[in-house]
Amino acid sequence: MSEKKLRKRVEDTELKDYGLRETALEEQAPEESAAEDFVQEVLQIRLPGRTLDVHALVPERAAHILSLGQEPSPSPYNGARLPGFLASCLNPVYLEEMNQQKLSREEQPGEELQGEGLQSERPEPAVGTASSGSDPVHLFTPEPLFNPALSAPELEAACREYIRCCTAQLMRYAEPADELVVESLASLGAPLTLHYLLTGHIPDEYTWENGEPDEQLSEFLHSVGAPAAGESALFSSANGYYTPGEHQMSRDKFGKLLATRRLRWNRRMERTLNAEAHMAATCGSWLVTPADPLWPPQLNDLGPARPYGLWCRGDSRHLLDLASAPSVALVGSRDPSIYGTEATTHLAAELARHGYTVISGGAMGIDIAAHRAALTQQGSDLPTIAFMAGGLDRLYPAQNSDALNMIIDRGLIMSEVSVGNTPTRWRFLERNRLIAALARHTIVVEARWRSGALNTARHAMEIGRTLWAVPGQINSPNSVGTNRLLRDGLAQTLTEAADILEYDAAAGFELGTEHESEWDQAASSSTLDELTERQGRVWDDLSPRSYRGVDEIAAALGLSARDVMADLFHLERCGLAESSGTSWRKVRPAVAA
Repeated sequence: MSEKKLRKRVEDTELKDYGLRETALEEQAPEESAAEDFVQEVLQIRLPGRTLDVHALVPERAAHILSLGQEPSPSPYNGARLPGFLASCLNPVYLEEMNQQKLSREEQPGEELQGEGLQSERPEPAVGTASSGSDPVHLFTPEPLFNPALSAPELEAACREYIRCCTAQLMRYAEPADELVVESLASLGAPLTLHYLLTGHIPDEYTWENGEPDEQLSEFLHSVGAPAAGESALFSSANGYYTPGEHQMSRDKFGKLLATRRLRWNRRMERTLNAEAHMAATCGSWLVTPADPLWPPQLNDLGPARPYGLWCRGDSRHLLDLASAPSVALVGSRDPSIYGTEATTHLAAELARHGYTVISGGAMGIDIAAHRAALTQQGSDLPTIAFMAGGLDRLYPAQNSDALNMIIDRGLIMSEVSVGNTPTRWRFLERNRLIAALARHTIVVEARWRSGALNTARHAMEIGRTLWAVPGQINSPNSVGTNRLLRDGLAQTLTEAADILEYDAAAGFELGTEHESEWDQAASSSTLDELTERQGRVWDDLSPRSYRGVDEIAAALGLSARDVMADLFHLERCGLAESSGTSWRKVRPAVAA
């Protein structure tokens, strides 16, 4: 027997002792044998195990949770951000088991095993445990990960936080839209994806077809990822986060890609979630995932290119407004002309004043001009959002740190890049798809022919967002890109903010509201027709989402505060405005009975 085969047999024996049964090479299917030969002979790395023992998996997850120590969770929810939240939700069975393992290690030092990159012993598999892909069903169900005594809301919170922690660790390793990670997240969920990446295990047939083997996590993932009626394709549904069995690649290809990713990301795996959570807590950032109710549904339009999660800084409540609030992305040159800067400032301020959230990338030039203009509109609930190309612990560029800190106070800054990562050119380009997806409209103000702003425009067109371009001087290099977009009919001409307001009104949207019925429109028309011209102007200037002061309205319309106050009292009597005591907001006309 060759030395290679002898070494392989010894390794098989060791793995069986640890509860990770590896099928003998001569008993494997031909395609599985080929995959193993590829990773072990060509790539020169050894697979720890061909299949996953379910009984061994749950204690490893318990050890993973306990390894987080007292670091706060990357959660946007205050209750779940308390240190040790997940550990308090664990099944007491595993807490007792971990204590016994700790005592055992103290008595016998040097006999520790590595599991999921953490120190944990693997128990012997129970009799009847389904650890082979040939087993049709699992004959043994291990104790659940979380305490069975938890209420339904408490269990949901624990599952959500564990998925968030796994996603945070995964985002450290994987590049955006990696095909293996996309496949695994969509069909297996974040906890299993992280486990396979860290251990090199390949899912058994049962898990491959049925998804997450832990019933608690599986039920939660099904509850947040059940596809809509009549939708079965992996990425066709906005809720298509978890669709077991809907695989886009074979199990054999999954194993080969898993081996290459582990080889490529080996250095990144040295960093633990513990360190990441500490860095995130220090800078005040938190993570939202597709399994979270705060997740912006617009991002699902990216399909496989959807981010695994988003790191955020700011008030998490702002995310609840993003689904229905009108939004616009303003992008363009980093060295704009005076004309470009003035056009950006005017458009951003007017749109923010009418309740639109201004989205951009926080860079020099057009981006920061749009952010600063939106921040001048004090009445807006969510004036602006900035997408960063690096970790949120470093505000880049440093020249814009004052504006970015203002955005954190009143809006949001976001990134799909983990804390501690610096911006790079390719990350700026990847970031552009998120800007385009989050906004209802994309406006290119000034762009050279090879500008990164045109990359954002391309993403907007690919996912069906409305694209606008501001006409520029024909002899200006900064306007070559925008003028060609208009010449080729790829973008609509934008000359003032009213163009977008009229477009949304014609499409049935007014500041984020859905289509009105004909009866609603008739009622509105009848009520508004009775207003004087000045009263109509005052009503048009009000926002339904935020209150505005009398002086602010008077300044915007060029009227006296006395006249505006009289018109506001009349609008209130007609049911068209309401007061908070010192400020006012718009009320839609009531429908006649």
